[in-house]
Amino acid sequence: MRISRAGLLVAIAVLVPIVVELRTVLVHLGVEMSVTETGLLAAAMVGVLLAWAVAPDVRGRKRSNGESE
Repeated sequence: MRISRAGLLVAIAVLVPIVVELRTVLVHLGVEMSVTETGLLAAAMVGVLLAWAVAPDVRGRKRSNGESE
C-alpha cells in the first residue's frame, strides 16, 4: 500500500467534512444535491482514494542506501 491503514483512515475522515462543505457551496451556486447524491459522491471519492492507496507504486522508489524497492 502507498499509505498506512491509519493514514488512510485519517484521509477518509477528512473527506467527510469536505463533502459536506462541497454540498453547501454547490447549493449556494444554485446546484441542488440530494442526500443520496451526496452519499454517492462521498462513496466515489472514498473509492478513488482506496484505488490509489492499493495500486502498486510504479515509480520505483529508491531506498536510502540507493537500492530500488
